[in-house]
Amino acid sequence: MKVLVTYFSQSGNTEKIAKAICEEAAKAHTVELKKLEDVTPDEAAGYDFLFIGSPLHSANLAAPVKECLGALKPAAGQKMALFITHFAPAYPDQEMDGFAEPAKATCEKNGMAYKGCFDCQGYLADALHEPVKDKLSLDDDAWAGMVEQMTGRPNGEDEANAQAFAKKVLD
Repeated sequence: MKVLVTYFSQSGNTEKIAKAICEEAAKAHTVELKKLEDVTPDEAAGYDFLFIGSPLHSANLAAPVKECLGALKPAAGQKMALFITHFAPAYPDQEMDGFAEPAKATCEKNGMAYKGCFDCQGYLADALHEPVKDKLSLDDDAWAGMVEQMTGRPNGEDEANAQAFAKKVLD
């Protein structure tokens, strides 16, 4: 099977997970790892399976990822899985379904099979700490706890979980 792992990443979190997924997929498939901006809709249509990665920005997929999903061409028989990173420790399952809606809608519109979404915590870029802390109205102690929780993420366990997800959806 020909697999594309593509992603949008500004801080390196989503890229780290993309590389873990690529490593696992390469064990049994022909795989390419590409930044989202380096993939055209025509090129994406030539793969049997797409993994598309995005950070969450204000509880939504990143704008370039939404644009990519909207530009994908119909590809009957093609499969897609989403992977996302976020700074929050966890989101309830129902919210995760909401984040994946654009991917699900793209799959339905284009005759593709949606295979699921992997998510994990990442480290929020330092430049965003104050704006996010203010937006969430957190005091210094609460914010320090959030920073401690996300420091070092995604970690080896997150990468192993991403690989397990890739193996599961590719089987």
